[in-house]
Amino acid sequence: MKDDEDLRQEVRRLRDDVDALHRRLESVEERLDSSERRPEERSTETRVEATADSPAEDALTAESETDGQEPTVDESRDWELAVGIRWLGLAGAAALVIGVAFFVQLAIEAGLLGPLGRVAIGTLGGLALFGGGRYAATRQGYVRWGRIAAGAGMAIAYLSIYAAYGFEGYREAIGTPLWAVLLALTLLVAGTALLSIRDGAPLVVGEAFLLGYVTAALSTDAATLVLTPAYVLLLAGGLVAIATVKPWSRLVLSSTFATYGVLLLWLLDLEPSATTIAAVAVLALVVYQTGDYVLRGADDIENRWYRARVIALPIVNAAFGTLFLENAVEDVAPDALGLGAVAVAVLLGGTYAVTDRRPVRTDGTAAAGAVVFLALGVVVVADTFAGTVGALAIVCAGVTAANVLEEPGFRYGSHVVAGATILKLLAVDASELPAFDAAEPLATLTGRPVAFTLTIAAFYGLAWWFAGGRSTLADAEQRFLPPLEGAYATAATVLAVLVLALEFSGVGVSIAWVLLGLALLAAGFALEVRGLRMLAIGVFGLATAKVFLVDTMDLDTVARTLSFLVLGVVLLVASYAYARSRSDVDLGLNEVLGLEGDENE
Repeated sequence: MKDDEDLRQEVRRLRDDVDALHRRLESVEERLDSSERRPEERSTETRVEATADSPAEDALTAESETDGQEPTVDESRDWELAVGIRWLGLAGAAALVIGVAFFVQLAIEAGLLGPLGRVAIGTLGGLALFGGGRYAATRQGYVRWGRIAAGAGMAIAYLSIYAAYGFEGYREAIGTPLWAVLLALTLLVAGTALLSIRDGAPLVVGEAFLLGYVTAALSTDAATLVLTPAYVLLLAGGLVAIATVKPWSRLVLSSTFATYGVLLLWLLDLEPSATTIAAVAVLALVVYQTGDYVLRGADDIENRWYRARVIALPIVNAAFGTLFLENAVEDVAPDALGLGAVAVAVLLGGTYAVTDRRPVRTDGTAAAGAVVFLALGVVVVADTFAGTVGALAIVCAGVTAANVLEEPGFRYGSHVVAGATILKLLAVDASELPAFDAAEPLATLTGRPVAFTLTIAAFYGLAWWFAGGRSTLADAEQRFLPPLEGAYATAATVLAVLVLALEFSGVGVSIAWVLLGLALLAAGFALEVRGLRMLAIGVFGLATAKVFLVDTMDLDTVARTLSFLVLGVVLLVASYAYARSRSDVDLGLNEVLGLEGDENE
């Protein structure tokens, strides 16, 4: 067994090293590619007007490579093109769209044309601008300018069609039914998206889908329970389908906010049944978890920023999905709040299991999320004491699962739950759970001292676990996280100090702290763990400060005398223990105090 464990550790370490080397190789290749492209761009300066987008894209790179030197003519030209193409184009597109809106207002006031004519002219003009921009981008090489113009044209066409229903005067004059406007807007968005996908223009695709979500929000006027969620889920599914051929993770991640935002409007406006809310939430969760799976199978997963967005996707999806499911549960069974979080945890666990057995990067985020949302559900469902016990059990189970399945994501989730448990103890348990009372033993068994004691014992146990199995931690844990054994032992000690302060008063707190420090010191010497001895010194220091600064003023003579005597005796015992067990350590005190002499005398 020991050999198998060592072999697994070595394989894991080699895998991490290979991944790190792969990322470094990609970075070197990108730098080499950029350095090879730059001479070609400068050698073809005569064609700069035809390829005006490339210098603008590399302007920031050129600036970083100057390293404080005087800018050359070419570099100044890059900045000029960056401003001229990107910012002037964006400002012009925005001004044009706003101008069209003002034109519509002016046409209404002056009675120019009729409402239908204004809608037709705006739509045709927008489509013409979209077509011209696309032609400039795909046929003439003005990629950035063409995409800006195409996006502006699409916005103008969309605004014009929307006016046929969105403006009350137009709606009454034309008699436009909602379904016709929705159909026209949907066709516009779908056609623009398909053409932009073909052209490889993610920003225009993003604009198209953003307007699609605006259309979905407009569909709430239809006052039907099915139309809005179906439209939104269709948009989300479309983005996931696009991700199979174009792994645009930014669009998929951004769409989660738009999807759940429109669903929230639908929820507030139409007040659907709990069953409908739950069904829509589950479908949205499944769609985006599918998107997470698709994005993890792309080659771009080795890119740092791409990977960060893929990591964020299941977290955002699970958070929104939990809110909707909990809303549905509250309507049906208010006493069962927390089941929504448990259902999300099950879905995340299933996502991890699927990715762990498929040729994609394993979804460690789903593993961590499963632990966190399961603990959240248990804490919400159970009462205060049972919630704390359940959270501790989940922390220990997550650490065990990480070791058995060799997936650090479960351990990350356990760390999050452990931190949240500490906050719960301090903010909730400390005030709501009963203190120790010998007259009510049953209440004491589920009271504050037992909750704190269980947490302290669990944290000390985890500290011992991590101290003996640090080699099993992932490379990222060893590099970026503090020593876990020290973190858990320190947290347990702090909680012990706090619960003693809550359960005792006056001289009792001082004596309890001193005895706690003595116990830690004894355990540190018995187990040969320096960290425990350092924690003991910290507790002794806190007790000493309290005795000298607080007890001398607040206690009566008897209590003050007792606190000083207990502190003095224990500190002397601790000092003697150090002197006896660490006689090899020379503190240099003899020389300082002038006590040098024959030690055998």
